[in-house]
Parts: sequence; structure tokens; C-alpha cells
Amino acid sequence: MRIHLVEKHGCRFIEGAATERFIEREKDAVALIGLCGEHSAERLLLYAGNLSESFFDLKSGLAGAVLQKFANYHVKVALVISADLVQGRFKEYVLEANRGNQFRAFQERNDAEIWLTSD
Repeated sequence: MRIHLVEKHGCRFIEGAATERFIEREKDAVALIGLCGEHSAERLLLYAGNLSESFFDLKSGLAGAVLQKFANYHVKVALVISADLVQGRFKEYVLEANRGNQFRAFQERNDAEIWLTSD
């Protein structure tokens, strides 16, 4: 898993390599939570390429399970995803999630970073 630690505006977050898929099942979220703990980073920047296709299919339950793990461990997550991938029921899920402060989806990395580093 290729990740790196980013420190900006007094905040630390883990960022995944944009094209490397590393969340295929719920237990993969636990591994990321562990990495966040190792680096004292309670924030995570992910890209659509980091997630399996089943994440975007709400029937699979993967998105809900993964995001619940992050919420349980107080890991704030920003997802950079193109608008064409946010469709159907997943779009409804993203719109609802974007109202909260635990998970949000963005089209641009810069916007995701600004949200992650603000409190």
C-alpha cells in the first residue's frame, strides 16, 4: 500500500496513491486506521482509484461498513472523485454524507485538502 504523510496548516493526514486500489473489503479500512494511528494522523485523503467497484455499489454494503469503521475510530475522510462516478444511489449517499463532518466527497484535491485541514 503506497501512502504518504502530509502535514499542512498544523494538520497531519494520510494520502493514498491516486491509482492504487487498497480498499477491497472492510478489513482494509482497519489497516488504514492502523496506519493513521502509527503516524498520529486522524485524517485520510482517498481517491476513487483507491476503492473497489463494490464500494460504489451500495447494495454490497462496503461503503457503509468502511465509512462506519472510520467514524468509529474518529478518522475524518475526504474522497476525491470525478462527477461521472457519483451516480444513482451512490450520489444520494454522497449528498447526504457531505452534510456531515466525518466524510465528504470532492471533485478537486485542493478542495478536499482544505476541508481536511480545517476545524
